This record gives sequence, structure tokens and C-alpha cells, in this order.
Amino acid sequence: MRHITVPALHCPFEAKISPFVHEIDRHTASWLQEFNLLQTDEAYDRFRRYKFAWMTARTYPDADLAFLCTANDLNTWLFVLDDLLDHVTPDTAGYREKGYLQQVITDFVRVLRYDQSVDRSVNPVLAALSDFWNNMRPLSSVSWQCQFTLSLKATFEAAVWEAENAKLRRHPSVFQYMQMRPFFSGANLGTDMLEVAAGTYLPVFVLQNEQFQKLVDLARRAVCWANDLFSLSKELAHGDEHNLVVVIGHEQQITLEEAIAQTAAIHNQEIAMFNQLRTQLPSFGLPIDSAIQRHVDALGTMVRGFMDWSIYDTARYHFDYTAS
Repeated sequence: MRHITVPALHCPFEAKISPFVHEIDRHTASWLQEFNLLQTDEAYDRFRRYKFAWMTARTYPDADLAFLCTANDLNTWLFVLDDLLDHVTPDTAGYREKGYLQQVITDFVRVLRYDQSVDRSVNPVLAALSDFWNNMRPLSSVSWQCQFTLSLKATFEAAVWEAENAKLRRHPSVFQYMQMRPFFSGANLGTDMLEVAAGTYLPVFVLQNEQFQKLVDLARRAVCWANDLFSLSKELAHGDEHNLVVVIGHEQQITLEEAIAQTAAIHNQEIAMFNQLRTQLPSFGLPIDSAIQRHVDALGTMVRGFMDWSIYDTARYHFDYTAS
């Protein structure tokens, strides 16, 4: 595996972690076994070393235990699917076929839209999604559930785009990649879950405000660019070229080290944009403005939480980090 050194990343947000982290970890370890989502004991051990509970506890540190267990189930489920799609073998090549993925999207949306229950003996992946949804619905509003369903659909539609690129050996432009990455990474789902975790329940006219949406997008993008740096050696080892470093390097015909530096610079520039834009939001009146401030603070904590998990907790990625 190629040795990667990640430059210092600007992330001036509060670092926090939930006191429930060990309870979350035990819960999801049992949940994975209950739905038989991994195939070998070695795979279960590997997922425990990835410490997804620490990621969830850092990104939603003030949420209650019921939400955190449910959110960590979702995060872990998404990583299980990510590994299936990224680590393709001759036996699993069909997972990247467009027709297969489109049927997957239909099945996932049906579970969420119709609150469908699925027996784990029939389809463990769908059954696990159904269990997540059964636990999530009492914690959330109907309008949030509608939005989350659309977000899940967007995530897997973007996964179809990624899979088609890989199959055809088609290189996306930097612009295309930066538009699509927050969706096939599931970062859109992370910010959707934040609304429930933070308990802010902002009005639709705030959620649809252009400046507020830009803040949310910048937070998603910051997570993605940091992840592209932290996961680079892993993805190079698997021949996965859907990484901003690789895309920049291919488009500009520059060295890997130069592309790493550019990716870090983009991350830092967009964090600066986030901090500037948060001071320029319009006022909607004191009660709503207070909720917006809590939500924006939570976005910053989420960005910092993912970074700290990647640097200090998980064994999923291998890199050296140059602290500022």
C-alpha cells in the first residue's frame, strides 16, 4: 500500500465525543451479527477495528443513545455496501452493473416509502435497512422522512454514475466529480441525520434558503475532501480512481504529491468559505436564528468529528498526518 502523507487541514471547530460511544459500539456489533451482514469472522473483527461508533459519537456528540445507535447502524450499513461496491471480485462484479444497482435503488426506496418490513432470511441487507427505518421513524418527522428517502435515492443514483465510470474506465472532470462526490459518499445522508441529532427542526423556508443550503453543501464537501485524502492509499490499492486527488492529477497531469497539496488547499479554502458565509446568513427572527446557529455549530462539529475519527480512531485508513 502506497505511503501517503496528508498535509495539515484547517478545521477550527469544537471537538466533542458522546459519552455513549462504548454502548453504541456494542449495539452495532450485535446488530451486524443479527442481520448477518458480513461473511466471515475476520470481516467482523475488521469492522470492529474500524470503530464506526467513534465516528458517530464524534459527529453527533450531543444526541441521545437511541438516535446514536440507530445512526451508527446506518453508517455501518453504508460502509458494508461501500466495501461491496469498491472491492469488486469476479464473483461480485454484478454488484456494479447498472441494472442491478437500479433494482437496489427501487428496493431501498420501497422499504422507506412504504415502511416495508423485510425478513432477514430473505434479504439481510434490505432487512437491516428496514430495521433502521423502523427505529428512525419514531425519532423524526414525516417531512424529514420524505426528504431522507429522496436523499437515499440520490446517494445510490450517484453510485450508479460512479459504477458506470469505473466499468467504462471513464474519467470524470474535476467539476463533475466535485458535484457528485457528496452524494455517492453519503455525505448528504450525514447532514440529513444531523437535523434529528441536533433537534433543530428548521422551517422549510430556512432549509431551502440558498445561503443556508450552501453552508450545508460546504460542510458535506469538507468531509469528502478530507476523506479523499485519508482514504487515498486504500483506494489506490484497490484501483479506485474516484478520489479528488486522482481526478485532479489525471486532469492536470501533475504528480500525486502536487494533487494531494491541491486537494488539501481546496479543503482549507472551503472551510474558510463556510466560516465566512455563516456570518452572512439572513435573519429570520430570534428563535429561528438561534436554532440556525445551533445547526451551523453542529455542522462544524460534524466536520471536525469525521476528521478526528479518521486521524485518531479508525484502522480503516493508513496515512501520516502533518498536524498544523
